[in-house]
Amino acid sequence: MSKQELSKDDRLVVRIDKETKNAFMQRVESEGKNASEVLISWINDYLAQEPRLLPDIGQVYAEVESLKKKVAFLEDEVTKKSAA
Repeated sequence: MSKQELSKDDRLVVRIDKETKNAFMQRVESEGKNASEVLISWINDYLAQEPRLLPDIGQVYAEVESLKKKVAFLEDEVTKKSAA
């Protein structure tokens, strides 16, 4: 995509502290790059990665409850066998 294809709405505003911004700008300049190139590269790398899906908390809770019941049952069985 060329620069001419971008509009003012195609911007991403990020707030960072002045010290971090200055260090970033100095670094990209020392590498002969510009901030937009570096950030776009990072964004593209991020988008190329497989998304990390968060587990369904409700399903995890149900599985934990099921495991608790199974452990309680097994503990009860062990107690019964120990008493015999």
